[in-house]
Amino acid sequence: MTGAKPQNGLPRRRLGSTPYEVTVLGVGGWLGLLDDPKADRTIKEAAAIEAVRRAVDLGVNYFDTAPGNGGGEAERHLGLGLKELGPEERAHLVVSTKVGTHPKRLNHYDAGSIFWSVEQSQRILYTDHIDLIFIHDPVTDAHMDQILGPGGAVEALEKLKAQGVIGAFGMGVPWHHFLRRAIADGRFDAILTSYDYNLVRASAGPLIEMAAALGLGVVNGSPYNAGLMAMDPVVAAARRGQPRAGDLARARALWHWCRARGVELGAVAVQYSIRNERIAATLAGPRDPAEVEANVRHATTPLPPDIWEALDTFLATLGPWPQGGEAWTPK
Repeated sequence: MTGAKPQNGLPRRRLGSTPYEVTVLGVGGWLGLLDDPKADRTIKEAAAIEAVRRAVDLGVNYFDTAPGNGGGEAERHLGLGLKELGPEERAHLVVSTKVGTHPKRLNHYDAGSIFWSVEQSQRILYTDHIDLIFIHDPVTDAHMDQILGPGGAVEALEKLKAQGVIGAFGMGVPWHHFLRRAIADGRFDAILTSYDYNLVRASAGPLIEMAAALGLGVVNGSPYNAGLMAMDPVVAAARRGQPRAGDLARARALWHWCRARGVELGAVAVQYSIRNERIAATLAGPRDPAEVEANVRHATTPLPPDIWEALDTFLATLGPWPQGGEAWTPK
């Protein structure tokens, strides 16, 4: 993956100390999970396959998923899309999935469950090798103790990495307390932050700096804050559910500010994450080809050169950043 050149306006960055170079925009784990209640299994599968195809055509080389997303359907959808690619196309992609939140073994972080989960993902993704595995969403310090301790997830993933079954592993969880433990542990290759580095909430900034300083790769999830800034926030909230307190008002203010300047809020939101060079890849969560195209447009649309200074000034008028995963107390 080293030495890869930018394609279609999407440059690549090295993911920490791993051998992988990933496009600054990646496809997250919501492929085929359509909002339309009338969409049947066949329609959802077709949307996912077409989305993978479109993303590859537009130069995206990084795909992330999880067995817990959509009850396993999102990971299965990605596998179907990858299966349709030619061998050479597939060989140039970087794919990550997760362990610990499989619906059949939820929050199981013992070595046996990790081996089992990786085997399931290999089968579903039609591959013998998975580039990157994230340990996903522990919710207690006891979970983290098991993950880091003898017979836990890290030991299992180290063995799989030594065997060449996986290329690297990391931690993906919204709670900063657990990400800090993973960073300090010294055995992880990467972290995945989520919902806490975007225009609504940027509290993951110190974590990103800490991880990058120690050579870990950083992947940032949800630049749109769960879709809130992919479109008019009022429309997005109506489609995607009630956002956290204060998020809608902040996103709405940003939408008006962008509209007054003739730029898309989505473009500012995605590029806010991408312009942080400590972040190797920013993950959006497209469901279908149209959303893939919108994500890539947002990542590549030229913005006025003075917009970031003006944005900083405007953000200062919105008051303190809302709290996120840093405010959560472990059980």
